Amino acid sequence: MKIGINGIKVGGYTDEKSKSGVTVILSEIENNTAGISQRGGSPATLGTDLLRPKHRGNQSVNAIVLTGRSVFGIRVVDAVLMKLFELGVGFKISQNLKIPIVVSASIFDFYDNTIMPTPDWGYNAMSNLGYDIPIGRYWAGRGATVGKLKGIKYAKPSGQGYYEIENNNLKIGVISVVNSIGNIYDEKGELLVGEETEEFKINTPGTTLGVVITNSKLNNSDACRVASSAENGFSSVIKPYNLSLDGDTVFTIATNEMEVPVDKVIALTYEASRESVLSIFK
Repeated sequence: MKIGINGIKVGGYTDEKSKSGVTVILSEIENNTAGISQRGGSPATLGTDLLRPKHRGNQSVNAIVLTGRSVFGIRVVDAVLMKLFELGVGFKISQNLKIPIVVSASIFDFYDNTIMPTPDWGYNAMSNLGYDIPIGRYWAGRGATVGKLKGIKYAKPSGQGYYEIENNNLKIGVISVVNSIGNIYDEKGELLVGEETEEFKINTPGTTLGVVITNSKLNNSDACRVASSAENGFSSVIKPYNLSLDGDTVFTIATNEMEVPVDKVIALTYEASRESVLSIFK
């Protein structure tokens, strides 16, 4: 699947030995606006406070990193930071120093092994940046599973999704990494993946990650609201959602190319986020 929003590139790496990986979303637009919605009870994140209202005025990012391996995914983020530093990308502090603004969120995918990530994952992801994003068990979605309400032994394969909407030159794309405890339901509310049960035996963390990318112009508060709309879309097809062991986190990057009503962006983001999750299972 191709990402058709100018100034946004993606790269990734799948480590088959650990059954995990990393997805990097890079913004070539310096004056982008970023935001966040984080509803899960057990997030594994890095740098996310920078994107919340009432923090620094310049809420832009150079890259967003989605990883497997829970908090140990920070090792991968360090490599992305260093590569951006080597490229001279970042927030200018002085004539000789730019600080890359990179935020990250991880899923828990220690299901089959405890192999740890290495910085090479990040360097590998940065070496293949482009506009193609694979759908399925690739990159950060390699080890993702869903349908764990009755316990991990009932888990079903999941992965990474993407869906993009264009409406009168407005473009909105949603990347998803779906590692939920909850089941997946289709647009009609019918069970698609997982098993319905009244006896919950939740014995593992679960997380859905998302990145909304759009060419619309947004301020930080609106970017956070758009990210929240994506979570609403996720929750309409992932049930239950936002449990205490979930680390659900969604980011927004707006490239600020065109002025449109924010409610239009919110509405289309809801639809794109639903389709992004379902793209994994079609």
